[in-house]
Amino acid sequence: MKKVLVRCYKGFAAANGKFNIEIVFTVPDIGYYKKLFTCIHCGELFAVDQENPRLAGKPFDKFVANEVCPKCDSSLTQTLRAYPENFRTDDGKIGHFIPEHIIPPDSESLVKEFWELL
Repeated sequence: MKKVLVRCYKGFAAANGKFNIEIVFTVPDIGYYKKLFTCIHCGELFAVDQENPRLAGKPFDKFVANEVCPKCDSSLTQTLRAYPENFRTDDGKIGHFIPEHIIPPDSESLVKEFWELL
């Protein structure tokens, strides 16, 4: 597994009585869309290139069948969840966040490094 740079946006979520939990999210763009995932066991983040031809018509779980989280060694077939729809808070609880459908301006974007799956 290698790291990849991904353009994303910052958001803030509320979960389990905590507020202003910083999350990041991606948005679809023409010819460029990386979907984020998280290891729900430790919170590590991963990116998947939605335009990758190796994904076409194949079940996603087949690609992560032998992958383990580089942070906690959990099997990703058991712990991988869509992010930021699901995220792990600092105290180990699970939160949920749905980004708005409005795409923020490019000036609000940032580039972060994630583990790339596939």
